Amino acid sequence: MRTLCLNLQRDETASVAENFLIFSPRVHYRAPGLVFVDISSTASLFGGEQKLLDEALTVSRDFYPNVIGAISDSPWSAQLFAREKPFHISPPTQELKEISTLPLTRLHDLEGLIAWRSQSEVEEIVDFFHLLGIHRLGEIKRFQPDSFRERWQETGTLIWKRLHGLDKQVISPLLPTDSLQDYVHLDFSVSLLSFLLHCLEKSLEKLMARLQGRGEFARKINLQLFCEYSNCCHLIELSPASPSRDLELFMKLLENKMSEISLENPVMDYEIEVIPCAEKIQQLDFWEPRVSDQDRLDQLVGVFQQSSIKSGFLKPEDEILPEDAWSVTSQFEADEALQDQIEVSGTSLQIRSSYSAPMRQSPRPSRLLKKPRRLKERDIKNLEFLSSQPIERIEHGWWESSRGRDYYFAISPKGQFLWVYFDRIENEYFLQGYFD
Repeated sequence: MRTLCLNLQRDETASVAENFLIFSPRVHYRAPGLVFVDISSTASLFGGEQKLLDEALTVSRDFYPNVIGAISDSPWSAQLFAREKPFHISPPTQELKEISTLPLTRLHDLEGLIAWRSQSEVEEIVDFFHLLGIHRLGEIKRFQPDSFRERWQETGTLIWKRLHGLDKQVISPLLPTDSLQDYVHLDFSVSLLSFLLHCLEKSLEKLMARLQGRGEFARKINLQLFCEYSNCCHLIELSPASPSRDLELFMKLLENKMSEISLENPVMDYEIEVIPCAEKIQQLDFWEPRVSDQDRLDQLVGVFQQSSIKSGFLKPEDEILPEDAWSVTSQFEADEALQDQIEVSGTSLQIRSSYSAPMRQSPRPSRLLKKPRRLKERDIKNLEFLSSQPIERIEHGWWESSRGRDYYFAISPKGQFLWVYFDRIENEYFLQGYFD
């Protein structure tokens, strides 16, 4: 087994192990701040152990700038090398040879997944061998296991096993069960929006890193801001147009929401909870940008939804009347060509014409009224019609409730380019839309 040990140089919660699931499903966290990753079957996916170590350190330094690490055959030797020889990669099967030359004081770090029962007990063992003139780990290997067991019981047995490579520590697959939450108590109350957003961004970065390791997206984010006075609490819910891990998107949504909140009562604590969902797997071409147009579109739609603005795509419908010829959909759909349908039954042939197909080539205003507006006689007199004959005539069958329409271009007194029609049954003019 090949093991990567990362020493974060500070204590953390066990959930930090989720950040490193991108390197292997077998990850183990042990206090204080030690992460062990079984990379036996995954190192080749990153181009080798050196590149995997570099990538793991890069991921760690976003939150733990003083992190150190090493790779070896076992968790206990990897921990030892991380402390004695930071960023060292021990060649396979060579860990015992390399350990033998290290100072005896490093016995404290020869732990791995199972910590020593007492560091003071290990210190007494080191002092005992120093009195015997022994100062290297390899020098105590010549003692028999019974000697270690009789003098130091379980601790002595573990020392002998690890020095001889017999303590087999297996890293089990990590199954994330912890909720995606972060609670922060601020050192002082905050009423400045920019500083509060900075603090929230740090919390979201950690949660997004855990999401990436778990292979999940954020479907919803709940934020509670606890104020300093009157037990006041602000609840903010963020729901993007589609699940995402895009930190920039969530910060935009958060800034828009928090701009509506008064911070006269300053914030003292806050809690963020992420509601996850399964990740969408997408195969990208080598030359394709990692931020796609769809991602940018989802960001924009998410901002619109948070501001209660309806948005979407216009989808052509097989209808004749302009106000019925389009519908708004949340997802982009490719425009399908309308064609006549031919039905054959025996020797008979029937053609079902697509009457609305020619309509797509006709000029249509950029702003189309959902319901045509009836024009008063005074309004009609103020319009300047650009032609005496209609530019387009729309007829419906006798089975339809609508009327035949004659369409005209007209200019309003304000210089607006209008699309109006004359209903030949009601003998009334209606405004249908505006051209740019």
